[in-house]
Parts: sequence; C-alpha cells; structure tokens
Amino acid sequence: MSDRIELAVVGAHLSGLQLNGQLIALAAILCRNVPTTRSYRLYALAGEAVSRPGVLRVGEGAGEEIETEVWTLDAASFGRFVTAIPLPLSIGTLLLADRSAPKGFLVEPEGLLHATDITHFGGWRAYLASLRGESA
Repeated sequence: MSDRIELAVVGAHLSGLQLNGQLIALAAILCRNVPTTRSYRLYALAGEAVSRPGVLRVGEGAGEEIETEVWTLDAASFGRFVTAIPLPLSIGTLLLADRSAPKGFLVEPEGLLHATDITHFGGWRAYLASLRGESA
C-alpha cells in the first residue's frame, strides 16, 4: 500500500496555473488527468484574492464532467496543504470517471453566494481561456 495520498485539483492548482507552485513545493507528483463523473457543478467564486473555482456535488447525471489533475503527496505534505485551504473551500472525496475516488476540493454552499455557474466550460482552463477570448 502506498503511503501517498491522491489529491484531485480543479482550479488554480492545475499545472502551470497561479497556485500550482504550492503543490510543487510539497514534492507533489502529477499522476493523471481524468474528469469527474457527471455529478458536479463548477462555479467561479466571487470576491476571492486569487481567482478560483468551487466544485459542488449535485448527484449522478445532475452535473457534468469537470477536468481534474490528480496529484499525490506524502501524508505530512497533504496535512500541511489541507491546513492552508481557505473558506469556503474544503477537502472531500471526488468521484472520477476512472472510478477512483481521491480527495479533492469542494465548496461549501455558502461560498456560492454571488458565484457564477461555469459548469458548461467543463473545466477551469476552458473558463480562463474564455475570459481571454480564446477557444479552449
């Protein structure tokens, strides 16, 4: 059994984005890219210092697939990472299309106040590209 913990990221922690360095600094290893099941809605959160999304589980078939990257961290690094996560985000279990269930970012319902539903983009990168007027 591996002593590493899988973490699915959906937003600013994706490779090359603004907060990815936090994972790199903790010696996280990128394992795979795989979408969630069609059980999630994706939101652009309002009023955040760093632009970030929130993922909300809504039930199988009531949502869409959302792009994720799955990283692994050792237990100590995972603990350090999780303690720094600001409200309204939290860590829970995400259900992925490859039938795995890593830990991952979720948003508390209160965090959706003034948030924008961006589920139709299928992921944070496509949403950011739309803001720049690019096609994903």
